[in-house]
Amino acid sequence: MKTRINLFRRKPRQDFFSLHSVQMKQWLTGLGIVLFILFIFLVVQVVQLNTEQQKLFEKKETYLKYLMNEKDIEASVRYFKSKQTQMNTFLKNDAHFLPYYTVLKNSLDNADTKPILDTIDIDKDRNTQFIVKFENYDEMLLFLKYIESETFLKNFVSISLQTFSINKQTINSNRYELSLKGTFKELQ
Repeated sequence: MKTRINLFRRKPRQDFFSLHSVQMKQWLTGLGIVLFILFIFLVVQVVQLNTEQQKLFEKKETYLKYLMNEKDIEASVRYFKSKQTQMNTFLKNDAHFLPYYTVLKNSLDNADTKPILDTIDIDKDRNTQFIVKFENYDEMLLFLKYIESETFLKNFVSISLQTFSINKQTINSNRYELSLKGTFKELQ
């Protein structure tokens, strides 16, 4: 049997598009509907955002007009805020001087001798440094014994003598100074 090839006759071709055209039409229609719904959703979102943005701009304009009309109030508020900040930093660094000064003054008043409190420094950590003066040597010695007693030491975590000095007042009299440094116990 002989087989011949006819080169002039064309065989009908089945290409991809003709085979799958119905399915592609359905898929493209579905994709078009989804894209259309997505487009409508995005348009609605943009419109809502624009109206919200417009409302915010209107509020901003209202507030700006109010601020322009009420500059004195704004200046007062800023002044108050700066004073409040200063007060907060002061309170944070405050040493609560008066209660500790009263404790020290009462301790010195309970002594057998009456020392003269010359200077005092109390910081926020309850550290103190103070100078007491005496008219004569015997008063100073009595006071040195008193500061070693339990009644004086109960107010301090630690206390120590920093310096001792003698100042000439007149030819026959001297003034004695003791510089003490310590830390107060925390008051309740």
